[in-house]
Amino acid sequence: MAGLLLLAGLVNYFGWGDLYRRLAETRPIPLAAMGTLILSGFWTRAWKWRYALGAGNNGIGLFFLAKMAGNWSPGRVGELAPLLLGPHRTPRVAAWILADRAIEIAFTLWLGLLGLAALGDLLWPGAIAMILVTGLGLFMGRTLLRRQEAPGLEGLPAPQTIRGHAQRWARLLYHEIRLLGRNKLPGILLITLAAKLTDIYTVVFLCRAFGYDASFLLVCAARCAHALVSGVPVTPDATGVPYMAAGYVLRQYAGIPAATLTAALALEAGVINLLLWLSSMAGLAGLRRSASNRM
Repeated sequence: MAGLLLLAGLVNYFGWGDLYRRLAETRPIPLAAMGTLILSGFWTRAWKWRYALGAGNNGIGLFFLAKMAGNWSPGRVGELAPLLLGPHRTPRVAAWILADRAIEIAFTLWLGLLGLAALGDLLWPGAIAMILVTGLGLFMGRTLLRRQEAPGLEGLPAPQTIRGHAQRWARLLYHEIRLLGRNKLPGILLITLAAKLTDIYTVVFLCRAFGYDASFLLVCAARCAHALVSGVPVTPDATGVPYMAAGYVLRQYAGIPAATLTAALALEAGVINLLLWLSSMAGLAGLRRSASNRM
């Protein structure tokens, strides 16, 4: 509702006629490329969930459930929605959701730092140093997970108290994260990078569809601004505010007029939601079949 109210206010400010004219003048080929990339990004991440959780664990369906809930919830807390399903309330699913969120955030920040350096808002040595430090931390963490044995459950009190449950879950989560880091981290990182590239080039082609050029690194900064604002509890994607944050960066550094950005980002949000709903209908089918078989 908040997003619709924001859009209505912008339409009233710029005028429907002007916005419609800008939409009518969009270039079809870059627009088609944008839609293809959005769809590719969804299914690349869905396949990543299947790869991480393993065959037979409904990774694709769980991804779309988490994605739908996350987009509409404060602070993206809805991404924990798969844990509301009893059969999927497992240490493996919980560990993967936490690990995936951390990896996605890391890539967004890394690319955002490169973007800020390219815009002159951050010195290149500082950006590269921060990327190397966080990358080294990730590498060292994986090395430790490979070498250190996961703690067993022996000696823990019976899980009849909150403390007992917490200790048991902490050790199980550690065990699952260790397995991910040891066996699947390189593949997960490569798939995440591929998905991030679809996000960035989606905006590149969106700008081209409206007759403007935005560089790869500029869009990295804009996408980082979008992600940071969408992570604030009071401004999820559904409010439209994250799109305004990205639009501000594009207006300041690419010179795209505010009215054009309003039309472009409203179009992008509409296409994203349409393709997400259609993809979710297909992606959740397996989850529904699995639930029916257990009844």
